Order: sequence, then C-alpha cells, then structure tokens
Amino acid sequence: MPDTIELLEAIGRDASLRHASPAALSILLDEAHASGTLTRAVASGDTSELAREFRASDTFVPQSIQTFFIEF
Repeated sequence: MPDTIELLEAIGRDASLRHASPAALSILLDEAHASGTLTRAVASGDTSELAREFRASDTFVPQSIQTFFIEF
C-alpha cells in the first residue's frame, strides 16, 4: 500500500496526471507496476475497492493522549 499512496500523491502533484484520461492513466500505472486495485479503480472510476485496500492495513492508536487538569 505505501506504493499506492505514493502514486496517488504523485497524481495529485502533477496536473497532467490529475487531468489525464482514465485510459492514459491506466497505461501509466501499468508501467509503474501499480497495484491492481489502484489500476482498476482508475479505469472504472469506482474507488470502493481502493477504500477496502486502505482499511485492510494496520492502524495504530496514537501513543500520546492530551488531558486537561483543572486545579481548584
């Protein structure tokens, strides 16, 4: 998945990629060896499978907790 995130960031940074047709972007993703999930999401316009890929990753709770102490 880190590769997927990096590719999505690259697409977001580059206007020519951001506004490319799904067919052209799919070809570029194939050449970049993108995950099948990302390539299918771009080709079909359906991001539900991509959302499932992101939820499948491990998520960790932050180790810091902010508390407020009120002194009377």
